[in-house]
Amino acid sequence: MWQRNNGQAEDDLQFRFTAYLVSAVKRRRKDYLLQLYKCSSIESTVEVVYESEPSSEEVVLDKLPLMDVIENGALWEALQKLNERERQIFLARTLGEEDFDTLGAKFGLSYKGAAALYYRTIQKIRKNIEGGDKR
Repeated sequence: MWQRNNGQAEDDLQFRFTAYLVSAVKRRRKDYLLQLYKCSSIESTVEVVYESEPSSEEVVLDKLPLMDVIENGALWEALQKLNERERQIFLARTLGEEDFDTLGAKFGLSYKGAAALYYRTIQKIRKNIEGGDKR
């Protein structure tokens, strides 16, 4: 007798191909993530090794006083013209990255007082540097 194929064989083939494709994609994704993890673990350990060793120049510069390290002559002169309190607040804010609350407590000022003194100091430094360039 003659039996007709009602399309089940094609559906079975399609299902098997889809299952194969899904498993292949999952396998490739897993391989890619493992490879990425291996590369990132190697790179991070290399970065740690290089970051932990300061150069001899950095060691020498860290031991020098700040005024000996400044290469810009106009900036050096502008910092010399400031009084000690202004210089300390400026350096603590820029190099020490201290906030105005901490600076205010350290120098006996309020938050706004420390901020105002810092920004006035910035204006003085700019004025001295720009005045030095015009000569």
